[in-house]
Order: sequence, then structure tokens, then C-alpha cells
Amino acid sequence: MCVVAVKYIKKFGWVGAKNRDRNYSTSIKVVNSNRDGIQRLFIDDQTTRWTEGVNEYGLSIISASFSVKSDEKEGEKVLSKNKKKTPIVSPDGLAIRNALRLKTPKEAAQYLIDKQLAGATFIFNPETCYLLEGGFTVKKEDATAEKPREYIYKLKEITQEDDHCVRTNHGIDMPNLGYSKNAQDDHLIAARKSSESRWEIVNSYLRDNTINDPYEFLEAMSQKPNDDKFMNPIRTGDIKKAEMVTTGQLLLVAKERTLHYRPIYSAVSFDYKKLNSEEAKTFFEIISSRKLLSFKEFVLPQYK
Repeated sequence: MCVVAVKYIKKFGWVGAKNRDRNYSTSIKVVNSNRDGIQRLFIDDQTTRWTEGVNEYGLSIISASFSVKSDEKEGEKVLSKNKKKTPIVSPDGLAIRNALRLKTPKEAAQYLIDKQLAGATFIFNPETCYLLEGGFTVKKEDATAEKPREYIYKLKEITQEDDHCVRTNHGIDMPNLGYSKNAQDDHLIAARKSSESRWEIVNSYLRDNTINDPYEFLEAMSQKPNDDKFMNPIRTGDIKKAEMVTTGQLLLVAKERTLHYRPIYSAVSFDYKKLNSEEAKTFFEIISSRKLLSFKEFVLPQYK
């Protein structure tokens, strides 16, 4: 369960942000990789190999899952796999890593369609932004020869006139994907309500407030107006009880080719000197989990 959003900011172009919710404490590695003559910078979940990031052309990708039941069971998989220290390799994470070896949002979007990426995915650079909503008509475990899985999707461009776009874990362009509004199970009804609440809070904030820099955009993703902690974009809770909580926040500034990560319930490993060397074409910043003020003061002083 996550919140992903993009916002067009005058000085920066398209900027993307994500609150990543998991029901286990994550271990994130920040990777600088050079393949096919293209430098990529991405987060790599060391348990699932889930990936999101940016490359030297400013191509940026963030995504929220529609495979919600699989997400909720991921904690159980982690506990069982941890004994063997074997990562659960996400095919969607691999698809995103490979898409970041391309140069344009259109190329990357088509590649992710060909790889049948499920979820709500923003693919953007400073000037251009696409939203891909995709998923399957039949669950993998329910597929038969008579009723096979079929990948369905919708790709659309988010324009500067649109200004912003937000997605959580229910399909909007593809309303039959993700948490269903017709759910009968009490747990799924509550999950759909949470998804709608988190979408509404972030969307309303971006609609009603002027955002001048990425710091303010991350503030929009950090709202906690509800007493019910599971209805907020930033979800707090007891991760020891396998409750879904926001393990970290990701911010991608395509124009600056920067990836910013704010750990909450996560460990982060990186070689800062290597990531931000003189040869680097992409750049990484860690954001304090104690206060966001340091981000604005020290990362973006030239935009004050």
C-alpha cells in the first residue's frame, strides 16, 4: 500500500514522490549503475529487489502496486525467506531497472507495457509525464486454459495544465484493478477506504496549495490530518505486528537527476562518495527522518 504522486513545479519541471508502505522493516540499498552507456540511480529493496529511480537523462519511474493481497503477504514471505537469506526477486522491480536503461518516458512506458507491469506507474522526465495503470483480469492462482490471465492497461500523458496527479492502490483509469469499491470482505472494504482517503488528502493538498519546490511537495505527501493513522498518507503503526506502515519516502527530481530518500522504518546503505563523485551524472541525498527542514536548508539553498 503506497501513495505516488507527480507535480509540475515551475523551476524544476516534473517531480515525483512516493510514500512506500510495507508490513516489515525494509533494508534499502542505493545503487549507482552504468549499463549500455547509461547511468542509473535507484533504490534496491534487499528483500524483494523492488526498484524505483532516475537515470542520467532525467528519466524517472515510481509505482504503486495494484497486487494488494500479494503486498500484504510479503511480510510473511520475508520472515520465511530470512532464515535462508534469500531475496524474493520482483519481476516488476527488474522491469523498472531495465526501463531505466532507456532515454525517454515514451520508450520506457512502452517497455513496461511489453513487460506487463502491474500497478499505477509514473514515467517522466522534466518535460513529459505518463501514467500507466495496468494489471490482470484474472489472478495468477485462478488462471486456467479456459480463463487465462489477460493484461489490461491504460497509458495517458499528464500535462502541465493538469499540474499534478496522485495514485494509491485502487485503479481510477482502470477501476477494476486494485482494491475494489465492490469488496464484500471487511478487511478489503477498510483497505479501499484507506486507499481513497490517502488519495483524497494528497490530491486536495496539491490542488489547494502552491508548491514552489520539491521540499514543499514532500510536505504534501507527509500530511496526517486523520485520527485514524491508517487513513493518512504517512501511515504509522506497529511494524512488529505486521501492520502496514510507511517505511520510507522517495523523491525524484528529474531536472536535477537526483534521488532523495527519507528512511522511516528502514535501513539504508550507500557509498555517498561514490554516488556523488565528480564522474557522477546522477545524485543522491538522504533526508533526515527527524525533520524535513534540513532538506530545504542544505539540499536546495540556491532556490531560496
